[in-house]
Amino acid sequence: MQRVKKVVALWTILSLALAFLPVSPGTEAAQLLYVRDTITDSKPDATATHSIQFTIQTNIPANGSIYITLPSGFNWNGASGSCPWGGTFSTTSEGVRCVALSATNAPATGTVTINNVVNASTEGSYLIYIETRDGSDNVLDTGETRIAIVSGVTVTAHVPALLTFEVRGVDAGTAVESGTTNVTSTTTTIDFGTVDVNTQYLAAQKLVVSTNANYGFSVKVWQNQNLTNAMGNDIDRFRDGTSTLEAWASPSTTPGAEWTYGHFGLRSDDSDVELNFGTNLWTGFSDDGPNYQVEVLRSDRPTAGEGDDQGYGWDYVEYALEISALQEAGDYSNILTYICTPTY
Repeated sequence: MQRVKKVVALWTILSLALAFLPVSPGTEAAQLLYVRDTITDSKPDATATHSIQFTIQTNIPANGSIYITLPSGFNWNGASGSCPWGGTFSTTSEGVRCVALSATNAPATGTVTINNVVNASTEGSYLIYIETRDGSDNVLDTGETRIAIVSGVTVTAHVPALLTFEVRGVDAGTAVESGTTNVTSTTTTIDFGTVDVNTQYLAAQKLVVSTNANYGFSVKVWQNQNLTNAMGNDIDRFRDGTSTLEAWASPSTTPGAEWTYGHFGLRSDDSDVELNFGTNLWTGFSDDGPNYQVEVLRSDRPTAGEGDDQGYGWDYVEYALEISALQEAGDYSNILTYICTPTY
């Protein structure tokens, strides 16, 4: 019984003694808050910029530092970057560091930017580790974050080629570049009617183009023949049977020279076409058929038809007719053909 009491007493004394032994306090780093790494490109083997942001919980004294450990498989040999709080950026064998920080009180949010880091070649989740240290290299705060390396998504879409071309009639009394029309046209006809001598008759048609062609389009027109009657007489091309570009003038009317009895000409109000029509220059078709086309509308970009600017999505082509008293009687006609060619 006495022995038991002695043992109990001894354990009591040891317990009391241990209770009063001094305990050396341990040092444990605090946790960085709100740690994240935003990268500009997450594809394997892509070169990306990393923006690593975090909030410190422990004050950083002057000459403190930040160490960032980058994952194995990444290549930062050519990296450059910037540091918060006045730090100097450099690379290490394990990642990057920012040294010689100015004193910074917690909580404070900082961002380390790392440029020209080549991603790992394998998809997956990768750990990034961050430490803040004091001037004696003691760890203050630690944190970690992850980034995901994933293959890019290929997005495809097919946009079909679109083209709408319209030839519209123009009423008499419409202002065009060379003057005011005195003949009404329709989509398919230009009827000068019964014409008087020594009078210029002016008609127009409105060309309207909508297309998504990258390089725009060209509209050209050609005639199948001069205006010709049943007897084979014709109203020649402007001027006096030639196709010289010049201001409108009346036929020269030389007896025996039938090509001077009357003429038919055209011009475009679009300043971008092949010929420079100015504000009142005219030409005739140099010959008949599709090998002798005259460009009357051009654009070098996609157009929205009548909703676009004049000279791009739409414009006028003008036609003029004038005869002399020597022009043979009869009903004259020809056919005009428009060709709209987009370039995608």
